[in-house]
Amino acid sequence: MEITALDVVEAIRSTMDELSHMGADDSFADLDIDSLSLVEAAVILSNKFGVRVDEFELADAGTARVAAGLVTGKLALQPAV
Repeated sequence: MEITALDVVEAIRSTMDELSHMGADDSFADLDIDSLSLVEAAVILSNKFGVRVDEFELADAGTARVAAGLVTGKLALQPAV
C-alpha cells in the first residue's frame, strides 16, 4: 500500500485546524509546528495507517511528502496478513 503526500496532509488536517493551510511540500519548520503538534501528528498517522511513527521521525522527514514515504516504507516492512 502506498501512502501519498495528500493522504498524510488530509490525516493531519482532519484533526489539527491550525494546519488547515498545510501543503504536501510545506516544511514543518516553516509552518511553526512545535514538538507537541508533531507528537499529535505522529499519533494521528500511527492510528490511521497502522504503523508506529514518532515525532522525531516526522521532524526528520520535514514535509508531508517525505512523511508519506516514511509511512509507506514502514507498511512495506510489515508481514502480510
